[in-house]
Amino acid sequence: MLKGYGSLSEANIEIRYIDSDIDYAKKTLMSLKKANKLLENYFKLDKSIQSIRAILVPTRVEYERLVTKLLGVNIEIPSNPGRLAQPQKKDIVFLSPSAYKSDSVYKYVPEEYERLTFHELTHLFEEYLSPDIEVVPRWWSEGMAVNLSGQWKQYDQFGFRKPVETAIRENRIPTLEQINNSIPLAYDWGWTMVMYIEDKYGSEAIVCIVKKCADDDILKFLNEQPETFEKSWRQWLVKIADKMFGI
Repeated sequence: MLKGYGSLSEANIEIRYIDSDIDYAKKTLMSLKKANKLLENYFKLDKSIQSIRAILVPTRVEYERLVTKLLGVNIEIPSNPGRLAQPQKKDIVFLSPSAYKSDSVYKYVPEEYERLTFHELTHLFEEYLSPDIEVVPRWWSEGMAVNLSGQWKQYDQFGFRKPVETAIRENRIPTLEQINNSIPLAYDWGWTMVMYIEDKYGSEAIVCIVKKCADDDILKFLNEQPETFEKSWRQWLVKIADKMFGI
């Protein structure tokens, strides 16, 4: 399945790559090591997750092959050119930055790539720790990954910050129901909800939800009523808008 791929490893992290991607492999290893340490501390793990493997693929066709055949994840083919990575269990398939120009809508920016690796490793940690990852709402998983990785700071290329800033300026913040029922809104707004929960309850609450929540009702786990949560979250958004966005 990985014939022709070299290997670069340190501690519990292994990078598989083709020879021409050695520099990106080193960058990926460095980024994952840094993220792994931060996530171990955040989730208060007594021992490291064993055998984390990242595979840098040189083309989108190879990305689709490994995501479907190696990870067993059903994705659309041809895949969306915005797709850059797919985690599953202890593996993450990354489209190598060497393929961005031909097979992606993004350009390679080292700082943003580092945040991407952090984002994907957060998903891996959540799957490892969750009692039932299949029921966790999308806004929670994506929101936590964007929040912890710092991707919410990105304005142009990935656009996690821009839609939120624009909507607050134009007074059109979506409802919780809309966020729950829309994949794009879950990506755009989930991080604000997770950040609000972290701000109100502390990181301990985030860790507790990841490790113990076994259904899709995050707010019930927090003893929050949807109407009360939505009102408080909206007020918090407006309150922090000036500090975060200069609104």
